[in-house]
Amino acid sequence: MLLITSLGRAACLAAFVLLGTVQSARAQAFLHYDSESYLKERTSDPNKPIGEPVGDFVDLYPNMGQWTLLFEKNGEKRKVKCKDIWGFTYKGVLFRINEEGPLPVRLMVEGSVCYYENGYAHLIMQRDSTENASFELGHAAYLSKDIKGPIVPAIFKEEDTRSVSGRFRTEYPKFEPLFKCVGVRDEMDPIRQCVVDFEAGLLGTN
Repeated sequence: MLLITSLGRAACLAAFVLLGTVQSARAQAFLHYDSESYLKERTSDPNKPIGEPVGDFVDLYPNMGQWTLLFEKNGEKRKVKCKDIWGFTYKGVLFRINEEGPLPVRLMVEGSVCYYENGYAHLIMQRDSTENASFELGHAAYLSKDIKGPIVPAIFKEEDTRSVSGRFRTEYPKFEPLFKCVGVRDEMDPIRQCVVDFEAGLLGTN
């Protein structure tokens, strides 16, 4: 079981642009069925209501072998299978659905690469307004080449060319300084610092 802490307490992250740090006063969640529609409608305002409104996030749980999101709007609850959507926004924050699971992951950085963290932990923190949350589902951190690209666990073992992360590493050699820095870590602050340094151009310049 790992623990993810609020980004507001991580001073090192001030060096790079984080997404979703401004939370909406509304708890409304919005479904996105594909990346094209989301990208077409989004603006620099994280609180702009785009997508299908489904109310407040209530829970994420397994249902008949499928990870399912539970939302509540106007007193009525709605179940949404993760596999049926591309992602959703909640309190101005984008959560994509990772194929592994399938489970939500929270987009943290959209820059040279896209960096994500465990969606379950962040959903619980946002829902309950807490500073940290533990999780047993999925991995601590993830990467994708861009907002539409496949998501892979941020676990990069030397000589690994077979796993999805290993194949991702082979496909994008320009990110090698980041892969080496992240390695097989599972502590959040060092992983975040690797992303900070990579986005700032500090990795691979020596």
